Amino acid sequence: MPMFDDTVSNDLALEDALLKLADQFGPNAFARHIQSLAPSSGKTSTIASEDILISDAASHYLSSDTFLTLAATSQTSYRYEMGLFLRYCEQVIGMNTTFKDVDSAIFLDDYLGSAKKLNTRSKKAAFLRSFLGEVCAHFQNRDIGKLKRILSLGIDPNREPRAFKKEQLDELICQVRLGRESHRNFTILWTFLGSGIRLSELIHLQVRDIVSSRQEIHVRGKGQRGFKQPSKITKSSLAILNAYVNFRYSGIKSEPNYSERYIFSDDKGISPLHESTVQKMFASLVDSAKTISETEKQAYQLTIHSLRHSFALFMLQSGVDIHTIKKLMRHKWYSSTEIYLNLFDSMLVEAIDKHPLSQLKTSDLFS
Repeated sequence: MPMFDDTVSNDLALEDALLKLADQFGPNAFARHIQSLAPSSGKTSTIASEDILISDAASHYLSSDTFLTLAATSQTSYRYEMGLFLRYCEQVIGMNTTFKDVDSAIFLDDYLGSAKKLNTRSKKAAFLRSFLGEVCAHFQNRDIGKLKRILSLGIDPNREPRAFKKEQLDELICQVRLGRESHRNFTILWTFLGSGIRLSELIHLQVRDIVSSRQEIHVRGKGQRGFKQPSKITKSSLAILNAYVNFRYSGIKSEPNYSERYIFSDDKGISPLHESTVQKMFASLVDSAKTISETEKQAYQLTIHSLRHSFALFMLQSGVDIHTIKKLMRHKWYSSTEIYLNLFDSMLVEAIDKHPLSQLKTSDLFS
């Protein structure tokens, strides 16, 4: 009969606790943090980072834990950014570009300067922080230091969210019916407006994610990686979404992988629509809208994410309490939701200033 000492019992208890933590926080995040706690061997690569080719540095990064533990959408985005960066290096420096050639504030500032929009620059900077940070840590056992200032994301955390006015949305809804892929784009717009989900969440919606009985869709939330969470959706948007799925996929309902098909796709649901496809469609709608001013059409003003802000703001205007809005937006912290209170207060001040009596001056009343 086997005998178990305290060491074995402790190991079993530890294993059970670790499994629970991995289940709670996700296996990738759990593994990443466990690895960061492991004692360093004190050894670094014998090859100095400045001596390696940029292509070899790229190969190392794409096989590193830093990259592999990213969400799938981030991996796709960073692979794309890597391709752009390597082509730029080849055009400016040549085929044998080394890491030392690009490990410079001047070079990186020139590269980021080619981005015409703040949002584009921020995406490139986020990729470079991850890529350069991993290469410097692996080959030189150092961080990217002063480069962090050049690679700042350039987003003002105190900037109020930009939301659409109702008349602007009315125009966008009318226009979206006229263009190419009008049925798909109309459904995309209504899904955004009826649920407040993010772009990355929308493109990864699968047929099985629609739960009509609970009036919700399951989305891969921000930072959740492979895990999905329920998100409520309005009845009208749910009806439009279901009608589109029936129209698009009614002919393959009998197929075994029907429920796994991506709702918004260019290849019959096998792979999701690319983010850029939706972004270009939406940018075209905004550019042609007469109710949207030229200032609002400028970079980083009204974007797809503004639809999420509009969803929250319209609920606030309708009298929905901040606690309920936090749940519907799936915010982790109240501070993320309370920013809409400031925007709503500004709208109330603007509205009351339109009152006829607000235009009167005190001197007019007592003269």
